[in-house]
Amino acid sequence: MLEVYEQITKLKNTIERFSSFIVTTSSEKDINEILLMSIDACIELTGSDGATIYLKEKIDQEEKLVIRATKNLSVNFEFYLGYTLPISPISLCGYAAVYQKPVVINDTLNLPENHEFRQFKFFDKSLHYITINTITAPIFDFSNNLLGVLQVINKKAKPNIKLDENNAALFTISYTETDIKLILAISSFVGTLLDRAKTYEKIETAVTNTQKMLANMFDSVKKSISVLNDILVSGQQKFIESFQAEKKEKLLALKDGIELFKKQYELSKITETIMSIAYLITKNGDIKVTDVLHEIISTEIRLYDIPVKVNENEYVIFLHNIDIIKARMIAKRIQRKVFEKLRLNDVPSSSLKFHWSFYELKPDEEKGIEEILNYLQKIAKESEGEIIT
Repeated sequence: MLEVYEQITKLKNTIERFSSFIVTTSSEKDINEILLMSIDACIELTGSDGATIYLKEKIDQEEKLVIRATKNLSVNFEFYLGYTLPISPISLCGYAAVYQKPVVINDTLNLPENHEFRQFKFFDKSLHYITINTITAPIFDFSNNLLGVLQVINKKAKPNIKLDENNAALFTISYTETDIKLILAISSFVGTLLDRAKTYEKIETAVTNTQKMLANMFDSVKKSISVLNDILVSGQQKFIESFQAEKKEKLLALKDGIELFKKQYELSKITETIMSIAYLITKNGDIKVTDVLHEIISTEIRLYDIPVKVNENEYVIFLHNIDIIKARMIAKRIQRKVFEKLRLNDVPSSSLKFHWSFYELKPDEEKGIEEILNYLQKIAKESEGEIIT
């Protein structure tokens, strides 16, 4: 009765461990993590001393088996990570890869001399170890193409025993049919996981390459647009002059100024260039003051900035590639230059007042220009309008 209970408990533990392995690895995309988790599961589920996964890779134009994950509870076998074996019957792994079928040997010491399997003993000799029994299973992808080989060695009678070349024959026991089925199931599942992970890597690489290509294309487009923008602003003065009156008025009318601004702003969205708007209301200015103001505004802004006359006392300046801080500095300079010019010409200016308001437009601005101008006009007219001193 006790033996039956122990068998049921062992079966329950096996099912739980195998289920845990399935659930955990199913959500993993990293190939190295998949391999390491598979190695641990193989050792725990079969009571093996060691397990290794070889992957088929092309090395120097030749396909070989490469150790990509390994673990041994008795010796440090991880030293051989990256070691390669030819895909040939020179080893049990090579045999399983060539003939694409599992190999199960429970007593390597008593194999007949004419047996078809050849055990690769280099690892055992170098580590003073000995392989008594093994299950070696090929790993296939979804299309039944060989991906690699999974191998477990030395099923131990007791889990805590350290095996070496002297005691391995005493403390190993034969692999069971359940062990074989578990290894075949794990190798099959690992193949599916590797196939999925490689597909995911290909998709990720394709997405990354596409993103880089689009980024390069976008940069090229931005550079081209930047060149076009330079051409636009260099010729903009002629465009402005075409709107000027015969008396050589320096400022554009509101409608014409807005039309020109909208064209410039569309380009600034593409080139991700900020723009600022300075709105000015003057108080108590006569015709001489107005002439000086027009002259100063025209000379103190750049060729591609847009000066606009809203009415007799109100003005708008559209400033290209200028933030609101610099816009205030330009307004202050214009105001200072006006007073200097008036003093130089002996024009009274004591009653002249400047009321400014400012707005910085980002490339993703949602408000329309008419709405922004109405807002700026309201701010400038009210008491909170900025008086720059």
